[in-house]
Amino acid sequence: MGHSLQLKMGIFFVDSNKDRLSKVYNELKTKDYVLEKIYLIDGKWTLHTSKIDILTPEKLHRRNLAFNELGENCEVELYDGWDVERIV
Repeated sequence: MGHSLQLKMGIFFVDSNKDRLSKVYNELKTKDYVLEKIYLIDGKWTLHTSKIDILTPEKLHRRNLAFNELGENCEVELYDGWDVERIV
């Protein structure tokens, strides 16, 4: 039987307009996401948020769909995906 792991899931959105990223974060913080940082690279802002969670592959897929929809609704240029870090 497999073990459930708590993971720190990092979420990334990119846009040339920092205000649109703030709009995305305002939505995510209501769902317990934490602001890691907003940084500028090559004229584009990147929003990095995170949340500690336990995810099944199905739940991760649904989250990805929701993040894409959130990005579209907030008119950001790109939902740039996620990464995970194991919590020990």
